[in-house]
Amino acid sequence: MRELPAAARRVRGPVAGHFLAHHALSPEDAIAFVPKDRVERWWFDRFRRIGALREVAPGRWWFDLVAYHLDREAFSRRWVPIAILVSVVIAAVATLFYSR
Repeated sequence: MRELPAAARRVRGPVAGHFLAHHALSPEDAIAFVPKDRVERWWFDRFRRIGALREVAPGRWWFDLVAYHLDREAFSRRWVPIAILVSVVIAAVATLFYSR
């Protein structure tokens, strides 16, 4: 069995897990996939929207790790500064109560 790339070990979601388990990480390795329930449909649509799931033939898909990680990096660039700012504000408010 082939070893998965390190980048594949950080991927989340049941749909991604299915594609990784079948090593569908390139157009040549595409597999047939149809979501079974509402949760899988949500993840499937999300991955299609960000470009991480790519269709090579009708109903045959592969998981694009590069597109997935580019989306994760964009998410971090957007939300990490906001989280830091909120944390600093919470800390400042907490110190105001502590000093009294």
